[in-house]
Amino acid sequence: MQRWRVIEGECTTQGAEGYPVFGVQATLPDGIVWSWEDVDADPAVAEELACRLQVMQPEKCHFEDLVLDFIEEMAGKV
Repeated sequence: MQRWRVIEGECTTQGAEGYPVFGVQATLPDGIVWSWEDVDADPAVAEELACRLQVMQPEKCHFEDLVLDFIEEMAGKV
């Protein structure tokens, strides 16, 4: 079973360098670690994604698309 969690990092986007950002990280059953470091500046948003992915347990080939779809979904809520 995959284990999803929120990770904290620093933004590297020009003009926003150094600001805290939150992403998600999966630890797969075989020990491989996959992460997307910049989901949102709000840790609650990253937590929502981590929870969704924990429940979904998607195939690794879908991780990137699911994260991008989630970011687009959140952008539409603004």
